[in-house]
Amino acid sequence: MDDRDGELVIDFGRSGNSDAYRRSGWYESEPRHSWTEGQESTIEIPRPSVAGDYVMMLEVGPFLWKDKLAAQRLTVLVNGSEIAEFVVREISSLEVEVPWELIEAREWVQAIFRHPDAAKPVEISGVPDHREIALAFEAVTFFRKSEPRSAPLEAYAVADSDNPDMLPVEQLMMRFESLGENCEFGLAQRRCGAEPLGLLRFASAPLPVLLAGLRARFEGMGEPEQIDIQVSDNRQEYLVVDKCFGFLYHPWVLVGEAEPEDIRRREAKRLPFLRRKLLEDLEERRKIFVYRGMHRLPQPLVLRLVAAMHAYGPTTLLWVEQQDRDHPAGTVEWVATGLLKGYIDRFAPAENAHALSLDCWLAICRNALKLAKTPPA
Repeated sequence: MDDRDGELVIDFGRSGNSDAYRRSGWYESEPRHSWTEGQESTIEIPRPSVAGDYVMMLEVGPFLWKDKLAAQRLTVLVNGSEIAEFVVREISSLEVEVPWELIEAREWVQAIFRHPDAAKPVEISGVPDHREIALAFEAVTFFRKSEPRSAPLEAYAVADSDNPDMLPVEQLMMRFESLGENCEFGLAQRRCGAEPLGLLRFASAPLPVLLAGLRARFEGMGEPEQIDIQVSDNRQEYLVVDKCFGFLYHPWVLVGEAEPEDIRRREAKRLPFLRRKLLEDLEERRKIFVYRGMHRLPQPLVLRLVAAMHAYGPTTLLWVEQQDRDHPAGTVEWVATGLLKGYIDRFAPAENAHALSLDCWLAICRNALKLAKTPPA
């Protein structure tokens, strides 16, 4: 546990750190996650030394199969006390509050996950997989409950007096920079003729990976030995994997257009420059940063991202989620100091990021730029 900020991120991917914390009830890690084994799984983490109530965020995906297995039940126990129950029907971020009195007298924090609906795919769907699985864990984030650092409200004002409604779309989209989680916003910018340079513009940047990069100032990203060139699953294009933190992104090179070593050399020159630029943008409040999750994100976890960004300077984050009954598509609102939340009608499907809702993205950006000129009281 890092007591400087009271936060620990456990990454259950193959290159992550979960081996140090997993105990019983887990299968071998896969590239992005680890499946639970049987009906109970356990992790243990060192007790934090800073007193206070904590939050544990679980990034999980359930094993489901049509009507035959429509959900996975999950019960969470901490040091023997049952503190949360969930019914998981989709990839989810689950928030579990951990009172200090449950952990203060212990050397370790033991979390037990009970998932009684574990099943074997071979028996449920006919897939030749004999493991007894329930939930795929991508990450567990454990942090002390706190608000992000405050910044002077005047620092959030947009630098000029342009009317956002009158800005050409290219100029509008250049005011924003994507932090992930995928390349949809970067493609929306491209559709508008805006091609800003951004370290994470076309990256897969899950929140635990992004937080780790921000805390470390992305140190080491772009060093040749940290760059791995892979071929995509469809065997048509190359992908670049950052071994330092786990970012994955598109170099926009098709197989046969260049050799992997040529791509590595190019990225070793390009990435350090983009890293420096991102740090400067964070410190100097040059852009409104954009983040959209691959599934709904709880606000406490997004506030952790804002706090990590505010370690650099008084930046503004635009967090985008799907519309709901109270927030029609295009709505943008302040939800905390330095945090705007926008609502979109739909995200692009995972299999085709180009099929995005461009008009709605533009409406969100115009409204966000207006609000950034009038910070909350």
